Amino acid sequence: MGSIKKAGGAASSFNDDWEYRPTEEPEWLPITLPHDAMLREGRREDSPSGTHMANFLGGKYIYRKIWHVPNDISGKVIDLIFDGVYKHSRVVVNGKDVGGCLSGWTRFQVRIDVHLIAGSANTIEVHVDNDCQPSARWYTGSGIHREVALLVRSHDMLLPDGIRLNTVFVDGNAHVAVDILLNNPENVEIPVKVELSRPGHETAVWKSQTSGSEIHGKLDVVRPALWSSETPNLYNCTVTVKNDVYSFNYGLRTLEWVPQKGLLVNGKTVLLRGGCIHADNGVLGAVSLKTAEVRRMKLMKESGFNAIRMSHHPASAALLEACDEVGIYVMDEYSDYWYMAKSDHDEAGNFLERWKTDIDAMVARARNHASVIMYSLGNEVTEPSTAFGHATAKDLLDYQRSIDPTRPNTVAVNLMIATVSFSKVPPGDPSTPPSIGGGGSIMPNLGSSLFNQLFNQLTGVMNYVSMLPYTNTVTETLYSYMDITGYNYGSYRWSRDERLHPSRLLLGTESTPPDVVHNWDQVKRIPNLVGDFMWTAWDYIGEVGIGGYEYNVPWYWMGLMYKPYPYLTAACGVLDITGVPGAPAFVAQAAWGLLEKPAITVRPLNISHMRYRRTAWRSTDAVPGWGWKGCEGKKAYVEVISQEQEVELFLNDRFLGRAKSGLHTNYTAKFTTQYEPGELVAIAYTDGVERSRSTVSSAGPASLKMINEKSQDLIADGQDLAFIRLELSDDKDVLEMNDDDEVVVEVTGPATLAGLGTGKPDTTERFDDSFHTMFRGQALAVVRSSTTSGMVVVKATSKRHGSASITIAQNK
Repeated sequence: MGSIKKAGGAASSFNDDWEYRPTEEPEWLPITLPHDAMLREGRREDSPSGTHMANFLGGKYIYRKIWHVPNDISGKVIDLIFDGVYKHSRVVVNGKDVGGCLSGWTRFQVRIDVHLIAGSANTIEVHVDNDCQPSARWYTGSGIHREVALLVRSHDMLLPDGIRLNTVFVDGNAHVAVDILLNNPENVEIPVKVELSRPGHETAVWKSQTSGSEIHGKLDVVRPALWSSETPNLYNCTVTVKNDVYSFNYGLRTLEWVPQKGLLVNGKTVLLRGGCIHADNGVLGAVSLKTAEVRRMKLMKESGFNAIRMSHHPASAALLEACDEVGIYVMDEYSDYWYMAKSDHDEAGNFLERWKTDIDAMVARARNHASVIMYSLGNEVTEPSTAFGHATAKDLLDYQRSIDPTRPNTVAVNLMIATVSFSKVPPGDPSTPPSIGGGGSIMPNLGSSLFNQLFNQLTGVMNYVSMLPYTNTVTETLYSYMDITGYNYGSYRWSRDERLHPSRLLLGTESTPPDVVHNWDQVKRIPNLVGDFMWTAWDYIGEVGIGGYEYNVPWYWMGLMYKPYPYLTAACGVLDITGVPGAPAFVAQAAWGLLEKPAITVRPLNISHMRYRRTAWRSTDAVPGWGWKGCEGKKAYVEVISQEQEVELFLNDRFLGRAKSGLHTNYTAKFTTQYEPGELVAIAYTDGVERSRSTVSSAGPASLKMINEKSQDLIADGQDLAFIRLELSDDKDVLEMNDDDEVVVEVTGPATLAGLGTGKPDTTERFDDSFHTMFRGQALAVVRSSTTSGMVVVKATSKRHGSASITIAQNK
């Protein structure tokens, strides 16, 4: 089916009126799901989770809901559907263990009706164990971090993943293949009806009946509104099985992958302007709510992205639904590892017994989402260094293809790791897993983390290694298993492999933002290259400081890959964790041909005089804005990003110079001047003709302001969010970036403060507190609705810049 949140009359949200507690604490705390328990645990410098998980603490928790079961559902089939619980969860109903899941990202379903007492209070508990750390290479959160649904049916005739739609052909009309899988051991006659409807369009209806376990049909949709990233049109699909009704959104689109033509959506070639993302939602932690995911995808799309790679686990239902609505293509990914561990307490030890179950669940969640156009079955895995690993790769890829042949697959192969650890003839028995730790057959513990360290110091060497003939030799068999070959940090091989393997479709599954200009130039020129995904589009918690600049360092300093506490985020996103873009976001837009006018950015003037060390994941620390109070007379390094050929720069009508931009300067024209308040104007030229211009100004006296991004009222369902930007700006709304102030946020009325923070990559402040220090004049407050209607007042008070408040209506 589609999102469990929109499963129609048969399913409903089961997220309200929960409480939870750490197992060692007696007090129950009231909450609404989804919920991230790790945020409350906080951080500690000596936390065993370390820099990978931003020094957050793990824990064990019990979630509890007292449910008064109404009499009118007695005799019904009742299931709970969990979209994700991190991790090692067990569901207990009135003292009876009814199931659970080891993985923190896998959707699972448990039947509970046989343990319920109608007309009485019933206790539902979810026990969660995320105590042992580190359990991953990035921040995971803890607890029931994704939505929960209650599925009530008159019978259990429809199997999980039992509704399968696929648009197979478009010739003016759309023809949608329908497959319904049933639980029908008694071979009774079961009526089935499927409808596709959209306002202003003719409703397509197909109905039939069967006494078997499956039924197949076809819907003909007249003059369809097709789905694509450019036109994310959706239909409502309603499926009736006997007297149970299921409903979800569905997009009509065809998908093909053809050598020398690339990836085709609705018959048209699509180039993926991709960004990798992790699951956390910044100040909300690991909580996945549709409102947050829609906002994140809209901001990414405004920055030019049309695709995401969900790294490195399956996406939530809320995120997939957001991508359907906004129009973002999705590469859904199974796992960061297989049976060789990358973290001390990851789930590699359960891989062999779990992989089919977990891939089944990923495909079931994704199947009817038009946005999902591809699966990745692994990230930088080292298992193919052995014969058993090669066999494993083929098994996974073949299995995914067997349960969903409508989408291509890949594995994100790190060419450096492959070259060092793989062999031309992988050693070992293909039927027996090797008993070695995370890494490979040649260099134990060679994996993603070690590669990151090497890559940060020796980028040129990595590019050289990827070009070696031996790299082609050791990856050729592995790549032959895939529909599309995935290259992590292997863009220097693309043109060579286009010649060596003209029938091989290529994809940059991971690359650094500084490489976007070089990479996209190749994407445009190589027919088999379907796109490129940068690491990362959106910043994330954990892997702290991989993109962070180090300042005030000696000239000989080689730089640290992972930065010490209190570093919090990776600092490699072209948008920070609150959605604010830096200069790399504008460089990407220019490379993609989407930057309509020059973007004026400047290296932060309060630290631009310091000697610095950059990393491989960030080419510049420049940010947009000219409001730098107290920096008069300081040297200003101005970087103007433009897709035109040249840029002129003026400061207070004074000509500062003319510099080249465009492809060969990474679309960046650089200028040096002394900072002075006033107006900076950039004029972009191509062939000597002005094409566009931009202006930025310094700020006058600043005060605290609040901007509610949400134009509509809050919905009183406990799942809606209002994102409120706090800014220090003058009476013309010009941002002051060098006068940060502490702000306290208070919410009154039927809503709560769900998170408060900034994009600052290194801080000891918490997202779950009511106070925070602004960063470069900005902060983000997120307010979460309750299930009660009323007026919500949000007030922010600063120490030096006054206060501000807004009122939001909240309605059912």
